[in-house]
Amino acid sequence: MKRTFTINAVSVSIAAIIVLIGALHSFAQTQLSLVDIVTALRSKKATAVEKNQILAEGVNQRGVTFALNGELEKELRTAGANDELISAIRAKGPAPEAKPQPTATPVPVATPKPPDAAYYKNRGNAKFVMAEYDSAVADYTKAIEMNPADSTIYFSRGMAYFNKKNFIPAIGDFDKVIELDPTESMAFFSRGVALENTGKFEKALEDLKKAVELDADNEPAKNALARVEAKVPKPVPTAPAKTPATVAQVQTVPEEEKPVADPAATANVPYEAGSLREQALKLAVPAYPVLERQNRTEGIVTVQVTLDESGKVMSAKATNGPKGLRNASEEAAKRSKFKPVTVGGKPVRATGTVVYNFKLS
Repeated sequence: MKRTFTINAVSVSIAAIIVLIGALHSFAQTQLSLVDIVTALRSKKATAVEKNQILAEGVNQRGVTFALNGELEKELRTAGANDELISAIRAKGPAPEAKPQPTATPVPVATPKPPDAAYYKNRGNAKFVMAEYDSAVADYTKAIEMNPADSTIYFSRGMAYFNKKNFIPAIGDFDKVIELDPTESMAFFSRGVALENTGKFEKALEDLKKAVELDADNEPAKNALARVEAKVPKPVPTAPAKTPATVAQVQTVPEEEKPVADPAATANVPYEAGSLREQALKLAVPAYPVLERQNRTEGIVTVQVTLDESGKVMSAKATNGPKGLRNASEEAAKRSKFKPVTVGGKPVRATGTVVYNFKLS
């Protein structure tokens, strides 16, 4: 199953472009839904004439999943649908249920059929179109209770959560879509963008790669993948002096506590130098990761540093401390400059530690 409804990190406009551009080429075997068409009509990435022409062509080629009635036609025209598109939807949509012909003989009034999953799903779609996301979520939830095996309902509810910027429950719904249909490219794409918005870039990369793997023609997924790959930690702006944002301290041990070793015996094994503070020509201060600062993560990170004979940093690996603070500590250690470690007057390869203390003031 493939869908054409999608999102981006800011609003639903990217979803419209997927429908207008990607849908007619990438998902040629899938019928268009009401949400797809309304989202595309609201996009500002094409003119009204172009949007109607492309959508009418898509409807004629692929059909639609809903039957047109007076209320939906009004909503579509409000969103920008013209006569050509309305005619295509009316011609390609499911045939409306035939109404019983009136007879002269009175008939008993039938007991109304209780609402089913399809009822709540369609009503949720109508609420979604009107951007009433809280009401849409409520209806989608009722539909899921009645039909928990329909992955499209989870996807629609995830979209409603995303548009409310409730990324965590949105990710949960996309998880369920993938559980029910592991080949759903759009679910991986949507979850990847949601993860990007929560700062979980590594997991976002995995999902976006999978989306492209499942659908090589998904250009929005490719663009999102390139965007996330290019993201690097940004420096934290310097805070006012009276309320510093971060304090990074380097701890070390006295020089006399360093072990003494024979240089000849350590020719192929890095010399254990203990703390490298006194060897430092420049100790770079790590940038406090934005997400960890928002989560108020504090703690001490110890970085194991290996120097070559010239004092150049060969490697830096955090050995303990909060995981979210380790990468920044390693990067700071790599940017630091050290004097060569000497034993018996000769420079040697050496390992030692640099300790950073992350504390919010």
